[in-house]
Amino acid sequence: MTVPRNPMRFAIVGAGAIGCAMAARLAHGGQDVTLVVRDAARAALMLAQGLACTEPTGTITAYPAIVPALPDAPFDVLVLAVKADQLPAAVAALPDAIGPQTLVLPLVNGIPWWFRRDVAGRFQPIRAVDPDHLLARRFSARQIVGSVVYTTAMADGPRHVQVSNPPSLVIGALEDEALGDVAALAETLRACGIAAEASPAIHDAVWTKVALNLATNPLSVVTGATLKDLCSDARLLPIVSAILDEAGRLAARLDARLLLTRSAMLARGRAAGAFRTSMLEDYRKGRPLELSSIADAVFELAESIGLDLPVTRAVVDLARFQALGALPRAAA
Repeated sequence: MTVPRNPMRFAIVGAGAIGCAMAARLAHGGQDVTLVVRDAARAALMLAQGLACTEPTGTITAYPAIVPALPDAPFDVLVLAVKADQLPAAVAALPDAIGPQTLVLPLVNGIPWWFRRDVAGRFQPIRAVDPDHLLARRFSARQIVGSVVYTTAMADGPRHVQVSNPPSLVIGALEDEALGDVAALAETLRACGIAAEASPAIHDAVWTKVALNLATNPLSVVTGATLKDLCSDARLLPIVSAILDEAGRLAARLDARLLLTRSAMLARGRAAGAFRTSMLEDYRKGRPLELSSIADAVFELAESIGLDLPVTRAVVDLARFQALGALPRAAA
């Protein structure tokens, strides 16, 4: 792979499966990548042996800079690859050099903090994901690159990540004046082997992924089912379909639309195969469920217009009950 003459400076906060997959692809593609890894033993292993990413076409090994915290230095792009409930703390720890000149690419599931704005273009609080409005105050709409992640990745050891489909992103500018920057970022991502589409309708793209997450993640915790089973089993398919329909009705009431039909979304889930959702993985490992952005923010938006989501709410309530340990945890 040809190393670009002028590599972009990427800072990646979040060394989970998605963050590591992005770091490996970008560093392998010749970009200047700094990855935050707080665990000292894991960081030492990555420094010594590199970051390995196994994809359908083979394994790549890359050597991004590994740091316990970001230095107070300028970066072209800040990738936030942490869960939505961890974002405020992660952003509060950013150095001053991450300023308005830095593009911010949040790789989060569910409804992001920047999703709702008033007629004057100001961010409207979404309490479920930005309770103190910290994220909205720290970043301008001009620098945010909205994104949707369609990469399925799982950590397979301290320095290795397994990716079951080629890395794929949909990104979009929130302001017209940022369209050129977003197009350039998409070009850089593609040069590194990441399928990146610059979308003029990023809100619709987000809604489409929100519907998929909402229909599969909480139900996977309740059932232990993989994406393939969730989208094909005759007992689960009606539930998944009902949640997709509820999400579609909410999006339409908020002047948005789903970019895929229900059939296409179910087909995408089946195509993922025997893949466990990130929420099921968290449940099996005893970690908190990522319900704030995937479910609670959706309910917040629905309540703001008086729309009920009965099937979605019932499944989310069951997932919460399961997570509290009231039901036997799925076998590891």
